Amino acid sequence: WTCCFTHSRIPCGVAMCIFCEKAKNELSGLTPEQKREAEACVQLQEQRVPATILTGFLGAGKTTFLNFVLKSLGHGKRIAVVQNEFGSVPIDDQLMLLEKAASETIVMPNGCLCCRVRGDLVEALRRLADSPNAGADRKIDSLLVECSGLSEVLPVAQTFFADPFVQAAFRLDSVVCVCDASNFEKLEGGSDGGVGAAGEDVAQLLREQLAISDVCLLNKCDLIDSSQRDQLAQRIRRVNPAARVVPCRQGKVNLGQVLKVNSFSLDGAISIDAHFLGEDGHGHNGHNGHNGHNGHNGHRSHAHTVMSSLALESANGVRRDVLEEWLKTVVERLGKDLIRMKGVLRAANGSLVVQGVGGHVEINEVDSLPSPGATG
Repeated sequence: WTCCFTHSRIPCGVAMCIFCEKAKNELSGLTPEQKREAEACVQLQEQRVPATILTGFLGAGKTTFLNFVLKSLGHGKRIAVVQNEFGSVPIDDQLMLLEKAASETIVMPNGCLCCRVRGDLVEALRRLADSPNAGADRKIDSLLVECSGLSEVLPVAQTFFADPFVQAAFRLDSVVCVCDASNFEKLEGGSDGGVGAAGEDVAQLLREQLAISDVCLLNKCDLIDSSQRDQLAQRIRRVNPAARVVPCRQGKVNLGQVLKVNSFSLDGAISIDAHFLGEDGHGHNGHNGHNGHNGHNGHRSHAHTVMSSLALESANGVRRDVLEEWLKTVVERLGKDLIRMKGVLRAANGSLVVQGVGGHVEINEVDSLPSPGATG
């Protein structure tokens, strides 16, 4: 039968995509042409689970947005979540308002999806697609992949095309980049070409995260005025003219602008990296971002290689006044080098959630969390 259509919606006659001809577990080493044909197959499109990659630098508000999505859509929907953290101790999964019965979470700490744990991502996606609970009545409705704030996005997007089993099961719907409106210009360096406060590697990473994104959530707009917001939106569009900029606060946005929008552009990804559909799935050797920014050229180090993380764990509860005094000392001594801080700690009456970006640290009390315990 015919199931494959060209991009102009003209039937391909007797041609079928490779996934219509063979079972996905029988396939390996597809050519770029076969991968393109699969993406144009209407029948395959209808069968696959839409996937959204969530990117953005440390502290931009990715987990806050993810919480909003789960709270808004979690009831009656099976949402799979893959979370990646740079640090060795996972924190974000404890901050999620997760309906365990309706969702499945896979946490990948101690590395970035773009390199160290990328093979683990393939295995995680295979496991989700081939789950014993993945029958018609338990099928996953959507997948959200939250990258580490230090991850390059292009290799993560490539994963959805590098493995035939993954490509057959998931459709990359969009890449959403969350930007911190109050810190973006300082980190990225601004339109005058200056070096960002965290160095050129971080500034370049921010541009690369934006370059492949379909949607930019300009978060924390309540911390800047309307004139600054408009200037930031213009700057973001210069980095990526195709990105839709959506201003928001606390990650709250009309989800119809972000999820299941079918906005990921395969042609756009290939324009950034000509080897995006490379047969080995490792094509990011020399892509260029928008606006002439040089991308990952094989000579520049990954942003996470110039950074380190420290994780502290305690089995005992903490006193808030002691914690506040200790954090004040940390900020005073390390403020210039401190980029991100987060933690969940057990206190006398519930839990304390610590969130810090740069030298600004907040502590909030919560009654309970999905995963009780003390983590720093």
